[in-house]
Amino acid sequence: MSSDKYIPTSDGKEIINPDGSSISDIEGHQISKDTIPSFKKILVTDDGKDISNKALNYAVALSNSTGAELFILRILQDVEKYGNISLEGSHEISQVDNKDFHRNIKGDVINAMEEKIKRCQEAGCKNKVSYKFLTGSIVDEIVNEINNNNNNYDLVVMLTYHIDSWFSSLFSDVRKIITHMSKPVLIIQ
Repeated sequence: MSSDKYIPTSDGKEIINPDGSSISDIEGHQISKDTIPSFKKILVTDDGKDISNKALNYAVALSNSTGAELFILRILQDVEKYGNISLEGSHEISQVDNKDFHRNIKGDVINAMEEKIKRCQEAGCKNKVSYKFLTGSIVDEIVNEINNNNNNYDLVVMLTYHIDSWFSSLFSDVRKIITHMSKPVLIIQ
């Protein structure tokens, strides 16, 4: 008997068909409240172009519906082209916790990211938004960031541009990244 309607059991832990048989996911595990993923921290990649806001829009929507923190990662390749960037830091001993570090980062790239976060909040983002800049190879830096167990990302949201041939899709950065990680990925095209 085939039916599109599923009825949860009274304990809410297993979903069954109307004929009484249980529904399993593709890996053979039972679908239940306990196996539905929850998101606490979502990583979204950003390349500084307006088109990358499309991935950020999806990440904001997911964050709002799950309560997850958003973490925006941007890889800077040609640092020289970003103009003036300055980083100042100081460490002061505080009577409360014996340590206090102050940072002051300035520059066009930082201001653009702060403006992007402000627009997210104006658009209704309800949760914490953090960001990080790294320099180096896009693929290597993103893979290292995702695979670092201390970061605890539950989902990665990435944008891929329209790929017009199987040859270019074979060598795309997104393909290289997802083959070297084990986190769930939402790819926006």
